[in-house]
Amino acid sequence: MSLKERAAIVWNRGTFLVSRTDGNYGLALYHMGRFFCEMRYDPAFNEIVLVQGFTSQRLPEPYLELIELPQL
Repeated sequence: MSLKERAAIVWNRGTFLVSRTDGNYGLALYHMGRFFCEMRYDPAFNEIVLVQGFTSQRLPEPYLELIELPQL
């Protein structure tokens, strides 16, 4: 799939969890059911430059401190 197609699938089917910055890039983490997906945005060019899925069901480490889970 193209980058635009992957981004559209994530926006339409994913659940947004949290965003963060990495240098000059903005990153957004989505939950896709059985895996997580990260989108990398370049504000200088106003475009998504990467859509990356994580096959592990574990939350990617850079996001661990950013996610708040409601008390059970």
